[in-house]
Amino acid sequence: MKRIACCLFALLTTANVFAQRNLTDIPDPDPAKELETFLVAEGFEVNLYASDPAIAKPIQMNFDAEGRLWVASSSVYPQIEPGQTADDKIVVLMDKDGDGVAETSRVFADGLLIPTGVLPGDGGVYVANSTELLHMRDTDGDGKADETRVVLSGFGTEDTHHILHTLRWGHDGNMYFNQSIYIHSHVETPYGVQRLDGGGIWRFRPETMQLDVLCKGFVNPWGHHFNRYGANFATDGAYMEGINYVFPGSVFVSSPNARRLLNGLNPGSPKHCGLEILSGGALPDDWQGNCITNDFRAHRVCRFILDEEGSGYSSRQGEELIKTSHVAFRPVDVKMGPDGAIYIADWYNPIIQHGEVDFRDERRDQTHGRIWRVTRKDMKPLQRQEIVGASEPELFELLTAQEEWVRLWAKLTLKARGADVVLPELEPWAANLDGNDPLYLQKKLEVLWIYQNLDIPNEPLLSELLVCDDHNIRAAAVRVLSQWSDRLAQPLDMLEVAVTDAHPRVRLEAVCGLAKLNSLDATQTALLALDYPMDRFLDFALWSTLNDLAPAWLPKAVKGEVAIEKSPEKWLYAFAAVESGEVVAPALALLSAPNVADGARRQTLDLAAQRGNPEQLRRLLDIVLDETSAADAERRAELLNTLSSAFEKRKVKPAGDLTPVGELLDAHSDAVAIAAANAVGQWQVAELRDELAALANAESASVQAAALNALAQLKAKADLTALADKAESAQLRQAATAALVGVAPKEAAQRTVTLLAAAKPAAAGELLAPFLARKGGQATLAAALADAKLSGDVAKMAIRAVRSSPQPEEGLIAALGKSGGVGQGEAKAWTDEELAAITKAIPGGDPARGELIFRRTELSCTKCHSIGPAGGLVGPNLISLGASAQPDYVVESLLRPSAKLKENYNSQILLLDDGRVISGIPVRKTAEELFLRDAEDKEIAVPIEAIEEQKEGQSLMPAGAVDQLTTEEIVDLAAFLAQLGKVGPYAISPAPIVRRWDALEMTPEGNGRLNRTSSDTASTDDAALTWNSRYSKVDGTLPLDELPQLQPHRISPHLSFVRFNLNVAKAGKITLDFGDVTGLKLWDGEKPKPIEKRMTFDWPAGEKRITLEIDRDVRKTPVKVEVIEAESTGRAEPIGGK
Repeated sequence: MKRIACCLFALLTTANVFAQRNLTDIPDPDPAKELETFLVAEGFEVNLYASDPAIAKPIQMNFDAEGRLWVASSSVYPQIEPGQTADDKIVVLMDKDGDGVAETSRVFADGLLIPTGVLPGDGGVYVANSTELLHMRDTDGDGKADETRVVLSGFGTEDTHHILHTLRWGHDGNMYFNQSIYIHSHVETPYGVQRLDGGGIWRFRPETMQLDVLCKGFVNPWGHHFNRYGANFATDGAYMEGINYVFPGSVFVSSPNARRLLNGLNPGSPKHCGLEILSGGALPDDWQGNCITNDFRAHRVCRFILDEEGSGYSSRQGEELIKTSHVAFRPVDVKMGPDGAIYIADWYNPIIQHGEVDFRDERRDQTHGRIWRVTRKDMKPLQRQEIVGASEPELFELLTAQEEWVRLWAKLTLKARGADVVLPELEPWAANLDGNDPLYLQKKLEVLWIYQNLDIPNEPLLSELLVCDDHNIRAAAVRVLSQWSDRLAQPLDMLEVAVTDAHPRVRLEAVCGLAKLNSLDATQTALLALDYPMDRFLDFALWSTLNDLAPAWLPKAVKGEVAIEKSPEKWLYAFAAVESGEVVAPALALLSAPNVADGARRQTLDLAAQRGNPEQLRRLLDIVLDETSAADAERRAELLNTLSSAFEKRKVKPAGDLTPVGELLDAHSDAVAIAAANAVGQWQVAELRDELAALANAESASVQAAALNALAQLKAKADLTALADKAESAQLRQAATAALVGVAPKEAAQRTVTLLAAAKPAAAGELLAPFLARKGGQATLAAALADAKLSGDVAKMAIRAVRSSPQPEEGLIAALGKSGGVGQGEAKAWTDEELAAITKAIPGGDPARGELIFRRTELSCTKCHSIGPAGGLVGPNLISLGASAQPDYVVESLLRPSAKLKENYNSQILLLDDGRVISGIPVRKTAEELFLRDAEDKEIAVPIEAIEEQKEGQSLMPAGAVDQLTTEEIVDLAAFLAQLGKVGPYAISPAPIVRRWDALEMTPEGNGRLNRTSSDTASTDDAALTWNSRYSKVDGTLPLDELPQLQPHRISPHLSFVRFNLNVAKAGKITLDFGDVTGLKLWDGEKPKPIEKRMTFDWPAGEKRITLEIDRDVRKTPVKVEVIEAESTGRAEPIGGK
């Protein structure tokens, strides 16, 4: 088994006390000293609003209608000590004179246990307190809670930083709150028990006690907010995709048993906590509607700029609002205040790790905390609006305010006064609105939301806004329609208009709303969305709605009560959305229907192959076998592979005689022959052993491998033995021996020892791989090595392969060492003293040299880890490692990778029913399959039914991965890692810089193809060319000395070729900055263009590719490319990832 030495896999995953026991950087807790370190966005300034002892350890905060700031705080976090009295608090702060500093601090409630949310409302304050949502009131006017009511209970408490949190009021009068991945909630309401396993966002109507789930997923979502039109956005403190666009029914990473997931808007972005969407007259126009959130690991308050994109939004990062090198600055929440300023809750702690550091570590700060206030220098703070004492007409006028806080509390105040008081004033006010007022529609939307707050449907007003000119307001109105649908006369008719709206976001909201109407008519209406362009958000929403509506439409479709032949593409979309195999029969009926397009027929065959019963699969197999009914060889192979997959996943194969598949083993197409061999092996067609044995002698290595694998599945010992002993090709003999491992392990082991004795050292790992991947394989090979003699180098490489395997067995290691006369290759056992010495030396290390070490091919760090948006996914993203972890933690993670492992990066070892052993990091799990990411960064789908045993594994970073480095190199590497994310040259710029590239490898085939053609071929997808990933340095440059060089002609210059891809989210002119263009040539797609320092491309939406030729005889400096957003009318982002 080939293993990548993921050089840093344990970074951010080791969970031990050593991690910060050498932490000496405990800063002076004086807020003034902390403030001095702040680097603030141009034009802004920061002042201290409140600090300890008035508050300590703020977790969440919210302003009330009087402008008071309510703060939930906890000194008990992360875990109460035995015998300790829980005494966490809700504190109320007030700036009475409007000078931006809180003069008064009052403890409203104490005796709480880790309150993680606070939200004023309904005559008191709601508090998230462990398993309960409480409502606390002061009934006697002394400023302290004297009445506590349990509103809801049954929320999970499996992890104290995942419990109920992030309380917020919506425009609609509902309360929203979040929970995180390790929580399982079962909440009793008058409408039944509501459940949410894992993360998600709840929606709650306190006056009716109606509770439901808005969305599912996320890891630790501590940010949620709405824009001016009620669209939802969220951030996650443990999931690296920046801003997430949320809509009803959306599902994100880590949702248990989810079949589909949505991604965030900023892949590769750091983890964020809290979220505010800016508004108001105290901020510049270009900051309106921007998202502010906190990168608490890297001591930053970040800004993201939202743009509309299709049915959703795109997001790009702007300059930070605040950044600092102060290790204790930990911003966790952000809110806009009644004065238009931005308020930031600073948890203040040099140690933030929840599980990575001892709960009782004495350096955990339990007493400090701050609230910072950020204002624009050239703009005056706003006068706080009087809300509580305002009349109803005065509150109506406040609905036009720029400030979201004012509009929200105006509505909530009206809600509290009730319909009997409000409606007599509201109706004439709304009727007299000026239709020529630019804010007319916005006012109408606010009026609609007042009706929603009062829980009184207003169908005429709703109908008016559903067809107004502003698509944002139409979309908001559809959301209201969805929530009122059970009380409207004709909700389906209204949603049909919306689902055919000209704007995709209106259609998305309509599709989501139709999920609540349990009928075939609702399903057919939802499918109308397919008459218009789809995007990823709409596609997910429609897929989700069709699943929700399946009980209403699926039985009728199965019974033939739906005329699917009239809209075959739409119904095939619906059939594909659900998991049921019942859809195959009505789908197959389309094959004999007239006027069904080829695309629909193709979909039908694919669906039947995936879901069909034996008889239905036989019908498909006959189509594959009939050359006249199959479009081409590629399509036949594709269908045959899907049929094989059905057996692997569901243990279902075509009915009847399967020997005719043997005809396809002799196909002229390698793809068909490979698919046929796979099918023969899966279906156990033993009669075709001879044909498989003959196929194993094919010229193609891929065809050979498929034939050998099929023979192994048939337990064809004699055929495999003959091939292992007598095949003319040494490569085939070795491959046959590997296949024999699963059939006759002792015989395979004897032959493998013979191969090892004659092998070169580099081949040792490949020869051992089949034994390392099977139960009992290592013991069998060890026995065969009893009297063997191997070269020392072969033995060393073999031992290295064993130690890198998921379950290295000492017996095999000892046998290899004895046979080669070498030691057992143990990883160096680093002592605490050695680790401490390296940690102490880090300040003198060279981060620049360390970055080059990190990028060495033999260490494979970039194959496992990203730094920002580009790199591997096996291990954690290291973008803010240095800012979030202390140097000693970095050192131990490098040198003791498997000391302890954190959740989410524990490898799992699976023993399958066919004897194979598979290991990897769990990615997701459905009812049918477990998905793992292996050490090669490949995602593997494992059928649940095939797993016989599952247990925890070690780190995928092999022990000793960096032992080859000198101590000085280890210090330099640690110095680089310890700087990542800190203010300075090793913080990833938010600018849209190309960070992931493909480089053309130097191969005889590739060099020869360029020789026979021209450099233009490098801009194509020519099969003779081999491309592999490369990544820019932290500063965005791509070093030339890491690139392969080709020389197509003896007299031509040495050339390197690289390419990158851009996602053009919005069509228009896109400007790219190439900097120094010496020695460069450029192709836009496959079209050559003269290169300039700055070039503007007029591109439609979609993915675009740029290829560069680099004349290495002329150019000596790195390459760097950046999208210049300020000069672009369109919008494009470099594509990252692996």
